[in-house]
Amino acid sequence: MEPLKELYLSKKMANQYLYMGVAALVLGLLALVSIGNGTLLGLGTLFTTMGMLNRNLKIVKIYSQYLEIKLGIIASKKLMKYDQITSFSIDKKAILIQYKTEKNESKKVKFLIKALEKEDLLELDKILQDKTDLDASNTIVQADVSIQH
Repeated sequence: MEPLKELYLSKKMANQYLYMGVAALVLGLLALVSIGNGTLLGLGTLFTTMGMLNRNLKIVKIYSQYLEIKLGIIASKKLMKYDQITSFSIDKKAILIQYKTEKNESKKVKFLIKALEKEDLLELDKILQDKTDLDASNTIVQADVSIQH
């Protein structure tokens, strides 16, 4: 089944790992040349690789019957039907989506607001408003907190 919409990790978040990786590589090379210790090279390689892979990370996929959230390259997928979602809101600087599993267990998914671009946040809020039967107090767009990056 093809998703109706895919929301990608924001460029700002994806680039953070890339910048840290390049900085660690440069510092690692300097440390290797000056004191013979290249420990930071491994860390730099790891962060650079993560940054490159995160550039195309689809963290939210929207289907007609359910929502799929995958917060990292090796993170597991979280699938939730719209009728299983019990609430969605902003909790400090994060989006919090609470839902019930097939076994009626309460679960939640939490991710930073800045993980999505502003337009994607507005679209996700609209889709959640339309597809769930929750009241208007469930929103990820609020006047005082609204989508700060």
